[in-house]
Amino acid sequence: MRTAIVLTLPLLLIAPAIGNDDPPITREAVCRRVETPPVLDGKLDDPAWKAAEADEINRFSAFWVGEARGEGTRSWLVWDDDALYFAATMTDAELRAFGTERNDRLWLGDVFELFFKPSEDDPRYYEFQVNPRSVILELPFPRRGYSFEELAALPPLGFEAVAVVDGTLDQPGDTDRSWSVEGRIPWSLFEATGGRPSVGDSWRFALCRYDYGPEGTEPLLMSSAPLSQPSFHRYEDYGLLLFKGPND
Repeated sequence: MRTAIVLTLPLLLIAPAIGNDDPPITREAVCRRVETPPVLDGKLDDPAWKAAEADEINRFSAFWVGEARGEGTRSWLVWDDDALYFAATMTDAELRAFGTERNDRLWLGDVFELFFKPSEDDPRYYEFQVNPRSVILELPFPRRGYSFEELAALPPLGFEAVAVVDGTLDQPGDTDRSWSVEGRIPWSLFEATGGRPSVGDSWRFALCRYDYGPEGTEPLLMSSAPLSQPSFHRYEDYGLLLFKGPND
């Protein structure tokens, strides 16, 4: 198995300098190893998420315009021998979704997105999305700019997720509250870039959202990463995800 990115340089040498006026973002986060994987039901009440409580990722912004946008967005990442797991809960007053089939253009509605780039030297990276209907998107990019249509036509790769809404989905005029999601990404999906990491490895990553408001308004885009441009595919700006053991 090929070794993933290992952090060997001070963070300031691989990430832009932090300014006093920068909006909150996540330059480094922890993915904690767990003994028991979460049950994918969208309820976020599993011991795995309790074990990762101190590793919460809750700093999101539109860094490219210097605007904080992540209040009410909380997320976690854990792992075991079989898969990487994620959970998120997001406040949302206008719950909207687009797409009913796997690999639809889910970003035309509310969506939670995850991007992972295991290797600095390999152009391959991965994009995953879930919308409030529990519809998923899974795209293993051989390189940036690769055909969306070709990737969307690939057979299922094993990614799965469940979303739960607190409100009324796709009913304008009322006030909704939030939605949450749990997901599982098997290490087999990352086989082309080395598969499962080891304790101490690190990957580039970004967690992102499209948050749509009332009809006719532009969606709010936000990311955990300090993106210098409004593109979630700009992996040069991603933060570092550190894979740690249960007691590290």
